[in-house]
Order: sequence, then C-alpha cells, then structure tokens
Amino acid sequence: MTFGLLTPLALGLAALLAGPLLAHLARRRPTNRVDFGAMMLLRRVQKRLKRRRRVQDLWLLLLRLLLLALVIAAVSRPELRWPAADVVQDSGPVVVVLDNSLSMDQRDDGSSLLSRARDGAVELLRGLPSGARVGLVTAGGRATRLSPELIADPGAVAAQVAEIQQSSGATDLAGALGEARRLLQGAGGTVVVFSDEAGPTAVPAAEAELKLMGEQGVALRPIRLRPQVVANALVADARYGEGLEGGSVRLTVQNRGEIDLEMPLVVQLPDGVEITAFVEVPAGGQAEETVTVPRVAEGGVALARLEDPHLPADNVFAFHMPRVGASRVLVVDGDPGPTPTASEVYFLERALAPWGTAGAVRGGVLPDVTSSAGVPELDPELHRVIFVANLSDPAPLAARLTDFVRRGGGLVLALGDNVTPDLYNGALAALLPARLKRPQSLVARGEDGVATELPDTSLALFRPFSRGGRGSFARTRWRQLYGLEPYEDSEEVRTLLRTEGGLPLLIERKVGQGHVLLLTGTMDLGWGDFPLQSAFMPFVQRLVTYLGGEAGGGGERMSAKVGEGVAVPLPDGVIEATVEGPNGPVPARLRAGEVLFEPSAPGAYLVETPGAPPLAWVAVNTDPAESDVRPGPSLVETAARIDPERYQRREELAPWLLAGALLVALAQAALALGLALKQDAPEVAAAEPDPEEHRRAG
Repeated sequence: MTFGLLTPLALGLAALLAGPLLAHLARRRPTNRVDFGAMMLLRRVQKRLKRRRRVQDLWLLLLRLLLLALVIAAVSRPELRWPAADVVQDSGPVVVVLDNSLSMDQRDDGSSLLSRARDGAVELLRGLPSGARVGLVTAGGRATRLSPELIADPGAVAAQVAEIQQSSGATDLAGALGEARRLLQGAGGTVVVFSDEAGPTAVPAAEAELKLMGEQGVALRPIRLRPQVVANALVADARYGEGLEGGSVRLTVQNRGEIDLEMPLVVQLPDGVEITAFVEVPAGGQAEETVTVPRVAEGGVALARLEDPHLPADNVFAFHMPRVGASRVLVVDGDPGPTPTASEVYFLERALAPWGTAGAVRGGVLPDVTSSAGVPELDPELHRVIFVANLSDPAPLAARLTDFVRRGGGLVLALGDNVTPDLYNGALAALLPARLKRPQSLVARGEDGVATELPDTSLALFRPFSRGGRGSFARTRWRQLYGLEPYEDSEEVRTLLRTEGGLPLLIERKVGQGHVLLLTGTMDLGWGDFPLQSAFMPFVQRLVTYLGGEAGGGGERMSAKVGEGVAVPLPDGVIEATVEGPNGPVPARLRAGEVLFEPSAPGAYLVETPGAPPLAWVAVNTDPAESDVRPGPSLVETAARIDPERYQRREELAPWLLAGALLVALAQAALALGLALKQDAPEVAAAEPDPEEHRRAG
C-alpha cells in the first residue's frame, strides 16, 4: 500500500498554521482589577508580561491547528494505492493455472498446498455457469497445457484438476502464463493462478508475460497459498572423504524456513546400508554433519534422506560414492615358483594392490591369491573378477568358470609355458574367444621383441589412457605369444589390442552376462616386459573396473536435476539400453550414439545395456532454488508495478479529511465557548452587589 498526493503544491498552504499560533499568543485581556501602590504595580506588571507569553488553552490551540492542517491536506488531494487483482472485471473465458511444483508440497496438518489448490480450483470451476469456456495449465517442472483448447465444459476440467499430481520440478510460472495467454488467443478473458509464489525468482521471471497479458486485455486473478508455518530443510551437499575408519560423508543441511528445525538424517549407501544421525539447523542458516561409512562399501549413488514433514518432496539428496574398501579379486596362480618374485602372479598381485593389503582395505583392490587346488566356490557377488595365470590344466575349474562368467563374472586368462592348447581348447571351448595354437617366437634370442600397437582409446577399456599413458603400450616388447586359429570380430568377439605386426594380443568374448579377456602373452617377464612398463598397473586396475569389479561397473558418473534432459554416450555397437530410476524403469530413447531420458524424481538412476556392466550412474536432485519456500515477490504486486492502471485500487482521502475538519471545527467551537463562559463567570459575580451589604446600607 502506497500514499500519494494529486496536488502536492497545496502543501505550501501549511505556512498558514503559524496564524492561529501567533493569534493565540497575542490574545490576552485582564479579568480582575485590583488597587495597588506604584511599586506593587511595577512588580505585578512584570509577572503579568511573563504569564502573557505563556501558551494558555493548549487544547483549543491544537484543535485550531489540526483544523487548518486537515483543510490543507484535503486541498492537496491525497490518495492511497494498493495492488488488487479484482479491479479488472472480465466475464470472458477462464484459464486455471495450477502450480504443482515441488514447493507446493508444503504441509499444514498433513494437507499439502497442492491439495488446497486443487480444492480451490475445483470449487471455482464448478461455480462457473454451464457452458463457460475454460482451460487448464500446470506450472510444475515444465509448463504443460492439459487442455489443448478452451472447452465449454467446466466439469470436465474440474475432473482434470482433481487428477493433477505433485511434481518434483521447479516453478515454470512464466511458461504457464504464456500457455494460458495463448489458450485465450488474444480475445481477453481471465487467468486464475493458484500458487504459493515462493522463492525469489519464479514471479520476476514472469514479468514479460504479465506485460503481454495486459496488452492483450487478459485479466489476472492470483490466489496465493501459504502454510501457517514457513519451514523447510534440505541437504544441500554431500561429499565423501577419507577418514580414520576408511571414509566419511560430510553433509551440509540448510534451513530455508523461518523457524529452527531438528530432525533425523539417514545416509543410505549404494549397497543399502543405512547410517542415522541427528541434525539441528537454525532458521535461515545451515549445519554440517559427518557420518562414518563402513571400512568396506560398494560404490555408486548414495542417498541422504531428511525426515522433514514440512516439505517431503525435497527430503532426498543423491550423491556419488566411490568404492570404499576392497573390491575382491580372485587370482589363480598356475606357476607359484619357489620365491614370491618367481611367482607367475608376482607383478599382477602388486598391480592389483600396490600398497599391500592395508592399502587395499582403505579403497583399492584386494586380491585373493590361490593355487588351482584351493579355488573356493565361485560367486560373482564375492569375486567380480578372476585372473587365471599360466594354469596347466583348466579342466577341474572349467565348469565353475563357465557358470561364473555366464552369471555376470569377469575372467582374464593369461597364458605361459604351462599351457597346453589341447587342454584349453577342450575344457574352455565355451569361454575362449578363439582356439589356441602353439606358442611362437617373434624374435631371435637376444633381440628386444615386437612392439605393441597403440591401443584405440575410443574403446571403453582404454578410454582413461586418452588423457595420458597411451605411449607406454608402444614401449612394451613381446618375444613370444600364443598363436590363434583364424577368427572374425563380431558382436560377441572382438580384438582389443595387437602387436605392431598385427598379431592378436588381447581378445574379448561375451559369454552370457559376463566377459572373458584372453591375453596371448604372460603376466610376468617370461615372454615380454609388460610388467615393467608404467601402463601395466593402471591397465590391470582398469581391467578390474572394466569387468565390473567396482560397483557402478566403471560407468560414467553424472549429475542432473529433476526435469532436465540427460544424455549418456553409448559404446560403439550398442543398440539397446535401459534406464532404471528410483521408482522403476524410465522411458528412454536412443539417438546418435546416446541414450536420452528425463528424470522426474530425485534419486539414483542406472543406465545399462543387457549383459554388460552399467554404462552410467546418474545422481539426480531437485532444484535447490525451489526448496526456498520463503515468500517471494507477490504476483499481484508485480502486475500492479507493470500495469498500475489495471492492477491498483485507489482511494481518495480528501472527503474523509474534509469530514474530519468539520468535526474538529465543531469541537474547537464548543471548547472555545466553554472557555469563554468560564472566564466571564468571575466578572459577573464581581459586578453584582452583595445582598448583605445592601441590607446593612438600607
């Protein structure tokens, strides 16, 4: 509400206020005559002059000043102005804009603002006359026109309103007003908006649409919905860091409301383990909370969940968690050797756990090294990857290895002097990418060996080496390799690495839900110098991740907001992908080597292709700006600022001021009369003769 003057120059008449004050000070007349001597006269004159300069009859003076001030104010024609949406009267078609954004999930006694908005919209529509043309638009996430055109059936639109569901998206008020304006097609009408108008950005973003609505003669009726208590807490950030117990998650909780809050906070790790804490957050402030995670935990997308009843829609925050602790890998040593350094898997074991067992428990790969006789029950849930190095007879393990791979496990076969082609071709026929021939020497004794061809970094296995380390492969020399019978690359079999002469070095085969990688050389220094190259350790670590040793399968780690499109790149040759969200399968489409989807709720989203490790983990969260439920700029005030002639109510105060002046004039006249009678009473009494003296004189 604002105050204005239509004739501000009239305030110059305020100088007239000095008149009553001077007249009041100057008006004095004697009331008593007393005989006195000359000296007494001088002293009394001095006192009388002092009394004359004092203000007497103060209330009368104030009333006269007030009277003059009211007349001056009335002449200046002041008025009050305030925003009002009911100034514009329009009996045309009606479009209901219903805000179903995240902030409309605020609760009062278990009832959400959205439910109140639905009830109000239904009541409005059912109160319209039969045949009135109406439309419906939602403003949550992306503005959506639920009625393609205006229809003369308010009851049908009311039924649509009752079916509107809560969304987790932001407030697209500008888009919703634009859709409503286009529904009216510039022919006038009324747009009724049910919204909480929360946050600092939703209403200002709609200013351009409000201006267009005014230009097209569209009336606005905002109905603002507010809870009794404005309160909301949300997890604004969560980060994993190293800790004494292997790791911890540091969480930042913000309070976007007007009261202090305290509530439980639950962190759910990707493997389902839950850790509960308790957080206290002051109004308008934030708090930090740290929870310790177990020493061994899977990686992926974790969830931080607040138990805040004021706005449940933003209680979940998704964040990425690395693998904590060891990813267990089984290593079958086919040639243990008399000393550790002479073992076939000496370099492999150190590449898997370069800082030893203690380092592996803190976050690396934990290898379980055994001989063929000590191989335990093979379970992909326990050991995601198995390395078999230079094993002489695989027949005792063949059936278990085949079942392990078919159920999703990863198998790496490294060859050597102990390998017999016939035994491998017979026992592992279901796993080998190609049948083995005899080993062949590539160079004469004393020569360096054949170099390795640079790997193709577009392949998922070698993609991390595009940032560095690729050249180390070319420095690797091979003196001897196993030959392979002719084979062709296909969807199931492909060559990943070759020597510079074109000999297959690393071949992959897809079997069931798992994969087999065949290395035609050795994992030690017997046939080449690969373990001495800088690429060896990261290559072995990458093998584990590539074959699913780390939760998330080495897939992309991405973040997104609810309602935003997500594009995940697909590997070459992949023509099928699925997306699993927190509420089940999510519609997705393939386009130009990408899988595209739009998340509608916060949480963890898994993108995968059948029979392969996950392609991507996507942590999706709500827009933090939408969680600010504190009152934002008013829609009607914004409209009044843009178009004051249409959206301002005015009230002139001059009639009220003149009426007040009349009342004050009557009051001051009555008071002046009373004071005059009071002053004349002693003079009358003094002029009348005393009856007793008159009797005596007679």
